[in-house]
Amino acid sequence: MSRPATANCHETSWREWLVALVIGCGLSLYVWRGFLAGGGLVGGDTYPYFFPQKQVLAEAFARGEIPLWHNRTSLGYPLLAESQAGVFYPTNQVLYRLLDIHSAYHASILLHYAAAFVFAWRFCRSQQLSATSALLAAMVFVYGWFPVRVSLEWSIIGGVWFPFCLWMTERFLQKPNRRRFACLSLGLATHLLAGHFTLAFITQLTCLGFAFLSRPRQSIAYVATGLGAESPPVGFVPTMILNRWRAAAGVVAAIGVAVTLAAVQLVPTYELRQLSQRDGSHAVFNPSDGHMPPMYLTQLVASWWYWHTPEMAASRESLKHPFLLSAGDTNPVEAHLYVGLIPLLLMMSLLSTPVRKFVRTTNWKAWGILAVAGILYAFGWFVPIFRHLPGFGFFIGPGRYTIITTLGFAIIAGLGLDGLLRRRSSTVRIVLTTLIGVITLPDLLKSAEYPVCDAQVVEYPPLRGLNESWLAKTLQDEDSKSPVRLLSGGPNIGNLFGVSSVPQYLGLGPAEYFSKELAVDTQPKSADSVFPAPEQLQRLKLLAVTHVLTTEPVQNLSEECELLGSGPDAFLNRVWGRGTADCFLYRLKNAAGRVAVEPTSALTQLHFLRRSSGDVEFEVDVRDAAEVHLVELMFPGWEVAVDGNRAEALQSSGISRSVSVPAGKHVIRWRYRPQSFQWGAIVSLLSVAVLGICCIRRRDNNSRG
Repeated sequence: MSRPATANCHETSWREWLVALVIGCGLSLYVWRGFLAGGGLVGGDTYPYFFPQKQVLAEAFARGEIPLWHNRTSLGYPLLAESQAGVFYPTNQVLYRLLDIHSAYHASILLHYAAAFVFAWRFCRSQQLSATSALLAAMVFVYGWFPVRVSLEWSIIGGVWFPFCLWMTERFLQKPNRRRFACLSLGLATHLLAGHFTLAFITQLTCLGFAFLSRPRQSIAYVATGLGAESPPVGFVPTMILNRWRAAAGVVAAIGVAVTLAAVQLVPTYELRQLSQRDGSHAVFNPSDGHMPPMYLTQLVASWWYWHTPEMAASRESLKHPFLLSAGDTNPVEAHLYVGLIPLLLMMSLLSTPVRKFVRTTNWKAWGILAVAGILYAFGWFVPIFRHLPGFGFFIGPGRYTIITTLGFAIIAGLGLDGLLRRRSSTVRIVLTTLIGVITLPDLLKSAEYPVCDAQVVEYPPLRGLNESWLAKTLQDEDSKSPVRLLSGGPNIGNLFGVSSVPQYLGLGPAEYFSKELAVDTQPKSADSVFPAPEQLQRLKLLAVTHVLTTEPVQNLSEECELLGSGPDAFLNRVWGRGTADCFLYRLKNAAGRVAVEPTSALTQLHFLRRSSGDVEFEVDVRDAAEVHLVELMFPGWEVAVDGNRAEALQSSGISRSVSVPAGKHVIRWRYRPQSFQWGAIVSLLSVAVLGICCIRRRDNNSRG
């Protein structure tokens, strides 16, 4: 006998919540137990991308500022607009104010893994899974998809809201009201504030697809009567279709409200995108990058013991097989899809007629459709078509759509387990499910190990050695005399020394940085060639580079450079895994400096008064009228004042900020005050106020009634 179709899994007891919370926290602490002993991540984007952002974020918070600009990566870029710093994301606002960067970053990972498990469990319960199978499904989802992507902070920071928003969608579909609509909108908005909007867009699409495909309440009630085999009453099917469209319209409205709530983040990001390498005119941006090669689908049954072996990962064999229609590049992290062997077998149990009858009142078909759709788009086949639709062309990484597949497979596996154990006692269910979980967890984690995952937990993380770094001390001493800009082989790594560095590493960056004219060599082209070469020196002076960092001694050093120091570095050697090898720091003898004056003979004195991420003030003394250039990126929002009076900038873009001054001594101040942030903040505040008023009025009306 099948379970009653009207079985209510939309309400759970506090004991079930407690069990899910304890297991979620326990799994997070167990899997990432290295963090508890003071360890930390190294590899992937952790140090080149996220720590430089978090450093500027924390320093701005400590000064009581909103970190709108990052002044250390190359010539600077709009930090809020780039989005991955998550400036207004709630946990970032708390953790990076209370803890040091290293502790805040890893505490955030622990917190979000635990929350992702609880949210996934709760949504799985709403999909009519039993309490025990929902726990298993949540584990398969969280630890099947996220650990391999641990070097990409946005994956778990944003991915935690994927099951949460689906749960809010389910609640809204079951009982549409203003409060549930507000909860869904707030969940979607928080996802957007987390930054890196790929998963947020995928979440919105999934919520919309789920609303349209999930079984309406009327259909469930009809099947529950036992009349499923008979013809439905007249008007039933049109009503069901109409309800699906109404549900989808409600989700669309919630997405719209979420966009206005997160406008403080979205408006600056949209402005940056219009002026970035993703504006549609740069070949460097390919939406097909990060797809999943079709042959890689076999990793579902041949993951860590075949496709993810060091030999196969190095050979990139998956890119040599047929059916690979995408022209983009990929990597094992983006292409990863694995749910464990036992869950895969549980999915196959739906081939059994009794099990299918048992789950007929659930949404297993809807999740089957969504899971397959996620796989097909992950192949990259439809990117050339879909990139012309709103949203799809903004992002790379179609392999990320496998997050839908992983959750769908986890839910179907859980339903299959319930079907197989439907006649068993609760004790047997708990014991067998626990046994499956104990076997499946290491199976999942094994598939996410190196060399597939490009990051690992080390006992003594590099950031802990920053205070002992001779490079950091030397560069900061140099920076206290005159602004330093470092040329280094590791993009953005130099930021962590507290100085500006080139070249840059940005996912969404100003278009100027992707120009061939600004490309610089970070090492000699050959052992006997002069470094920096004459044309390279001209480019370095154009970028106001003052120092050069190499990991090997320069055999034929330019006469324009001098060795400042050498030796193993407590920070850099750990970042690059170089053991006790020496690092070499050179200084350009006649570096042009951060401020240039035309004509050059007019400058008699220069003194910096203030240098922060979004505020630069300096004093110049010129004997003649001149143009004063600050070699930092000019971007919409930068305003200049001369001697306290608003002045007119000479250009609106480019690699320098320029202003004209008459002869004499002047104080020039550049401040970043973007209108995109101001307008976005106004829209967000108004949206919060309107949503709050609507919910309060509704509650008051209900109270009077």
